Amino acid sequence: MVNFNRDKKSILLVEDNEDARGLTAFILNDYALSYARNFGEGLLLARRGYFDLYILDNWLPDGNGVELCRLIREFDPHTPILFYSAVACDRDILEGIRAGAQEYFVKPVRFDELKQEVARLISVPFETTFEARRAEVAAIREELAIQQMENRELREEAKENRLRSKEKALRLKAQIAFIAAGGTRGDFAREWPSVLLKEVRSVHTSDAAGGN
Repeated sequence: MVNFNRDKKSILLVEDNEDARGLTAFILNDYALSYARNFGEGLLLARRGYFDLYILDNWLPDGNGVELCRLIREFDPHTPILFYSAVACDRDILEGIRAGAQEYFVKPVRFDELKQEVARLISVPFETTFEARRAEVAAIREELAIQQMENRELREEAKENRLRSKEKALRLKAQIAFIAAGGTRGDFAREWPSVLLKEVRSVHTSDAAGGN
């Protein structure tokens, strides 16, 4: 279930237990929570949505939170991830952190402790936001510059293709007249590149320059 609210920070909670989802929603009622009941739903919502924090259970009916964390990090390397799970083995905790999570909480956790950690993870310093926006603007400008360059290249290529078509038409007319006047195809082939082709190109280049 997706619950986007522009006035609140958004959190994706991946948790299969309904009671746990309800309790987490009660604790974090200051945020806009979206829920996923399993691994597949969690990955789908994470790809489609724009969240400020992911909270993952590590024990899901169709997978585990560590693998989900790894997959999320492939397309979202920066949004913080918090494990909130009853899976408490040291190995699981270490794997969760290595997969890209910022914190791993083992249930049960005091309400105020969870709220404080969520607030810490979800708050972004102004400097970080400013730098991210600068990077975004720079990326957009770079993409626009590439598109403009590609458009110029396409225009030049189209102009060259038009010129070649005109040359072919003129070459055919010239060949017919040359042969009709008693010339040979061999003579024409030798004369055209050295004389006519150069003249045609210079004329059309001048015309193009004059048209611009």
